[in-house]
Amino acid sequence: MYEAVFISDVHIGSSKRVEAFFEFLEVLETKKLFLIGDIIDIVNNAPSKELDRLFDILSKKDCEIYYILGNHEKDNPKFYCLKHYFTNFRLYNNFIYEGISSKVYIEHGDSFHQKDPFNKALKWGLYRFKRVLFKNKSKQEQLKRKKGVYYKIKPIIRNLLYNSYIKYMVSLARKNRCEVVICGHLHQLEKKELHGITYINCGDWLKAQSYIIENSAGEFELKRYSRE
Repeated sequence: MYEAVFISDVHIGSSKRVEAFFEFLEVLETKKLFLIGDIIDIVNNAPSKELDRLFDILSKKDCEIYYILGNHEKDNPKFYCLKHYFTNFRLYNNFIYEGISSKVYIEHGDSFHQKDPFNKALKWGLYRFKRVLFKNKSKQEQLKRKKGVYYKIKPIIRNLLYNSYIKYMVSLARKNRCEVVICGHLHQLEKKELHGITYINCGDWLKAQSYIIENSAGEFELKRYSRE
């Protein structure tokens, strides 16, 4: 029995691994379950039978369940048509969890795109660079340029955004006087220390089938689910 389990970015509706997620969820034993955003992929219109199964499993779980909204839930009007599924669950934009040995700030992480000016500047710069680079070029010439300078610069920009994202999430934890921040959004399973704050990303269920657990000693561990 875990003290708490943290999961994000399942993307039910577009993920081919949703069946594995349901299997995992059915046998999971935990005191608290945190679903940290983008559980449902509204863009791809999650089939009602999959949503029915998800909330049927959740309704039978003998644990406290916290649903933190992600960008797929918050940014699409279609989500509000699904509210009848959430009648037995409280929805949060963020949550502060008092763990056994740590105070934890929990958020999906999409607020980074609205509040971080450095991120906005980098995204705008990459967009303008792309427009100038490909303007009035044939498809063949665009392809050549994509394989050249654009795809050399794009990973550099992404890396800068990635580092900026971690700093941003750590700053939210510090602002809320927490020692740990747990989030999702980047789909990259990771745990690292920065400025005295423990940053942990849940990864996703599109590829990694990953999650985080808090054990009885109050330690946070990164896990991957396997049917084997």
